Amino acid sequence: MTTAAETRPQSPIAYLSGRRVIEVADGRATLAIPASDWFRGPKGRIDSGMLAFLADMTHFYAVLSTLPADAACTTAELSITFLGQPPDAEGELSASSEVVYADERNALALAFVRDDQGGPIAHSTSRYFVFPAGTYTPRRGAEASPTGVPSSLPDPPRTREPPFSPLEENTLDRLSGLEILKAQLAGDLVSPPIDRLTGIRLAHAGDGHVVFALPAHQWLQQENGTVFGGAIALLAKSATAGAVQAAAGPGTRFGALDLKVNFLHAVDADGTELRAEGKVRHRGRRLVIADTTVTHGGRTVATATGTTALTPPPSQRSLQ
Repeated sequence: MTTAAETRPQSPIAYLSGRRVIEVADGRATLAIPASDWFRGPKGRIDSGMLAFLADMTHFYAVLSTLPADAACTTAELSITFLGQPPDAEGELSASSEVVYADERNALALAFVRDDQGGPIAHSTSRYFVFPAGTYTPRRGAEASPTGVPSSLPDPPRTREPPFSPLEENTLDRLSGLEILKAQLAGDLVSPPIDRLTGIRLAHAGDGHVVFALPAHQWLQQENGTVFGGAIALLAKSATAGAVQAAAGPGTRFGALDLKVNFLHAVDADGTELRAEGKVRHRGRRLVIADTTVTHGGRTVATATGTTALTPPPSQRSLQ
């Protein structure tokens, strides 16, 4: 049987991320992306949002592989649990997804994301809405050639390294998270590579409150012609992490534990800015919960919640 996944052209988002299809079978998919220096976050390691990005892309192919030609699917919900700290920018990252339930309208898939050594670094579940054959019309431009997509972004790099210096330990010890974010807003700190590659920018930073923006440009298009859900998850992850950072005192280290994103509406790649507003909802001594609302042209298109573990500076640990 020829599946929908085997008949779709390569999408712009696949070209941007360097996605490689390893296997697509009935209800299963394994994909990989390079652990590129361009995917690094502020601390120098691969941004954990890219793990959600890869998981969502792999879920999509696993679900799509079960559908006949002219059928379609879209992400309704993505959950991911991070297993340890994000990997270094070495080799490639892979994800394997399997559809564990499907009916005429819904599908549920499970996935593991692995590092270059094959070790699990994240576990993900996703729920998809299914559109039977003949009931979904892709957006215009869904089959555009990647090299013909108009964008001010550079061609996805393969050999060169982005100019970037990760945050140094003494900077993290000396400045609060909010001070670091405000230095980035003022242009005193260079944005991390992942932001410059995708077009994500910090637009506002206050106490436990941030806003990140991302133009819905055509490099973000998936096979259906809309903005890829994994790109929205990456933006939401930036806002949830940024909100936690904006509430962290000097010397505090933090690491993401999980992220859950609900996708409410499809987003056209029309250039209109996506805005992700992240706010801290619970501040504990060891855990912080933040949520994010993503809007497109004023319309709420996704919501997200993330849990982050805190490690206070040594001077404060004995007091807890």
